[in-house]
Formats: sequence, C-alpha cells, structure tokens
Amino acid sequence: MKKYLLYFLIFLLLPTNGFAYFDPGTGAFIVQAILGFLAAVAATFAMMWTKVKMFFLKIFSKQKFEEQKKNK
Repeated sequence: MKKYLLYFLIFLLLPTNGFAYFDPGTGAFIVQAILGFLAAVAATFAMMWTKVKMFFLKIFSKQKFEEQKKNK
C-alpha cells in the first residue's frame, strides 16, 4: 500500500508539459458552467430554506394557537 502511495506522490510531483490551447470560447464556456452550477446550488438552498422556515412557522403557530385556547 505504501508503494502505491509513493508512486502516486511521484506522479503528482513530476512536472510534464501539457500541449493544450484554450481559446476564449472555451474559457467562457468554463466560466458559464461554474456560474450555472453556483446558481443551481443557490436556488436549491433557497428552496430548502423556505421549506424549513415554513415547517417551523407551522409548529410555532400551532403552539401559539393551543396556548390561546387554554387561556380562554
């Protein structure tokens, strides 16, 4: 197992040349993908927060209603 870890570290530490070219269209596509992912995460959290908030509002409004019934 230690031998594989050593091989992995050597693989990561030895530099190699990558002959690649990113044109502006590719860069824009990558930026759009990242922004789209962040927007989807933000929308998901916003929807979940609304559901959690409504759940707690229902619980506490029921308790207030029951307390008002007992006091009358």
